[in-house]
Amino acid sequence: MIGNLDLPEDVDDDMDIYDALGLNTPTGKAAASVPVYDPLAAFMDDDEPIEAGVFVQTSPVSDENVEVLLATLARDLLDHERLSASLSGGRVDMDSLRIERDRDAYHLSLIVDMGGEQIKPFATVLAIEDTWQPMTAPKSLHAAWKPVYDSLCRALTEALTRQGRPSTI
Repeated sequence: MIGNLDLPEDVDDDMDIYDALGLNTPTGKAAASVPVYDPLAAFMDDDEPIEAGVFVQTSPVSDENVEVLLATLARDLLDHERLSASLSGGRVDMDSLRIERDRDAYHLSLIVDMGGEQIKPFATVLAIEDTWQPMTAPKSLHAAWKPVYDSLCRALTEALTRQGRPSTI
């Protein structure tokens, strides 16, 4: 026969899920005006979109993080075959691909090994009003490097476009 069993005490879980996710807990009028949204249910149902403004990110995204994200995306979007074909024997170091922001411009660069000599081609895309505009290749750029410049511009423009309009990045 079973003796006296101690039943487990009810544990009151007051864990703030918003805090655990690094988000501000909706309170006051903002919480009342926002319809109740269950992210897990939406994920499971896969038919309910997340409403904008429901969650507030507590830590801002740094320019450095944006640059790393864009570099990763551009690396995936880069036309490796066209780039390699236009280099006539040069070897592209894809790990050297970097994107840097300078005011309204983003610069993509990488290192190409041309038989022991390292060359760093680049491309620049500007934020003009609400669009991304690739700059034309410099006039002093040798014709053999024009396809490289075009490939880099195309990858950078596509990466920026996928991340949003200039006013949102």
